This record gives sequence, C-alpha cells and structure tokens, in this order.
Amino acid sequence: MKRRRAAYPCPLPLAARQPAPVGAAFLTGLVTQGLLLSLQGRGMQPRLDRRTARMALQGGAALAAGTSAAHAWQAGAPLHALTSVATGVAAVAAIEYLLQDENSREKQDGQEEA
Repeated sequence: MKRRRAAYPCPLPLAARQPAPVGAAFLTGLVTQGLLLSLQGRGMQPRLDRRTARMALQGGAALAAGTSAAHAWQAGAPLHALTSVATGVAAVAAIEYLLQDENSREKQDGQEEA
C-alpha cells in the first residue's frame, strides 16, 4: 500500500492553524467600514456623524459574524455557523434600532414635526 504525502510537508505555523479571533474581525470591519463611509462624498472631507458610527458598527458586526460562521463551517460545525449568522443579524438589527437617525425615529412613531 502506497503512503500518501501530506498536503503540507512541514507543520503549518501557529498563526495559520488557528483562526483569527472574532474580536479582531470586528475591529477590522469597524475600521474599514468607518473609513470608507467617513471619506466617501463631500470631496474627501471626513464626516463623523451618527450614520457613520452606525454603519461602521454594523460593518464590524457583520464581518465578525461572517468570519465566525466561515470558521465554524470549515470546522464541520454547521449549527455553530448558523448561530453565528443569527447572532450577526441580531447585532446589525440592534445597532440599526439603537443608532437610527432622529428623523427616522419620528417617522417610525408616526410623529412629524411641523
């Protein structure tokens, strides 16, 4: 019987064997989304407002959930992957609700200012 060669002739470095922590993925998404939104439009003048903060937090939560789901799927844990996606959806929805614009809240409540 022939012996199969390993996919990697030497052991992988520790960084390649362990997935990045979810906190690092969240921070990556937060910074990336925040930079993109704060500098888009208005002639590259930084815009730091409630919308930018909301979208940056949502980007971080989405990237963290996606990263966690991908690692769980690759590890053969589909239930954990599904839970990660559901947690990401809940986090994005909660951030949307908590940091929505005042105008959106008033329209949602049915109260319009004259």
